[in-house]
Amino acid sequence: MQKLGQLKLGFYPYTYVRTAVMKSLLFKKEDYHKMLKMGFSEIAKFLQDSSYKKEINELAGEYSGAYLLELALNKSLAASFKKLIRISPYELALLIREYAKRKDIEDIKTILRGKLTNTDEKTIANSITAAGTLSHDFLMSLLKKESIEEILKSNKVVDFGLFSNGLKDLKEKNNLIALENTFDKFYYTHLMQFSKNLPKEGALFRNFLLKEVEILNILTLLRLKKAKFGKETIKDFIIQSGSLSDSKIIALANLDDLDEISRALEKTEYRNAIEKGIEEFQKNSSLIMLETGLYKHLLHQSILLLHQHPLSIDVILGYMFAKDIETRNMKIIVKGKQLGLSEEFMESQLVF
Repeated sequence: MQKLGQLKLGFYPYTYVRTAVMKSLLFKKEDYHKMLKMGFSEIAKFLQDSSYKKEINELAGEYSGAYLLELALNKSLAASFKKLIRISPYELALLIREYAKRKDIEDIKTILRGKLTNTDEKTIANSITAAGTLSHDFLMSLLKKESIEEILKSNKVVDFGLFSNGLKDLKEKNNLIALENTFDKFYYTHLMQFSKNLPKEGALFRNFLLKEVEILNILTLLRLKKAKFGKETIKDFIIQSGSLSDSKIIALANLDDLDEISRALEKTEYRNAIEKGIEEFQKNSSLIMLETGLYKHLLHQSILLLHQHPLSIDVILGYMFAKDIETRNMKIIVKGKQLGLSEEFMESQLVF
């Protein structure tokens, strides 16, 4: 990442107002409740009458059904992020691009997981958003690579030399955990470094970023504890934020089992967010509801970005996070309806 001095972000009312208009098009809680009660064809019609109309119409000649809707969701997400870059002055666009690189990493992870599990290319391509800084064509070129190692050599985001331990784990254990963690560590370490260049108006975003890293660390900790990873190995996976949060996460990693960790989390600010998830875990050892609770908590943090400073960079980054959540929610509903899942289960997975 380029070394930059202090970014001199100005006041950009045009960009902020355009972002506010885009935010107004996001689905509300009541929209999700309506869709949960609809049949698949009704949901398709609902989306076609919404801000997704353009993408659905463009793709409808070639695709249909759930595949059409998922592609339209991906295309809308990419268009939204690229529009923000297009309507922003240079330095503001630079910040948006750095934030959007998380989508590059998500797409590369999707390709890696598909390769590892021998998933057919069409299914993998369906899950790629191309909403970051890498083009759809480039991501498709990665998908055509013969091996995971070739994909990593060509990825354009993280230097190949950083993957040595992850490749060793892949060879010995046939899993991607260490490789994916390398991408996450790189992204968040560099984004936190980049955020130090922001003027005082970016303080709320920096705080949000620290909270996001803390929640991601907790999720990683829970998953690795459940998989019976050792304490020292787990510590290697923790993303260091350079804040007081690091010592809290290390203290959780030093606990012996998931029951102890869940009891410790009940004494934190996440208590209300994870209450149902802990009950679910104690009943059937599933972390799904607990993870969803933490994601919902993170969404509430992004809402602060949207509302506390409506005429600042925070509203732009808050919108990007909220748009990403909307895409995730809609994919859950579309896939859930396709598979005939219950309304109650789908709602439990949504983040409002």
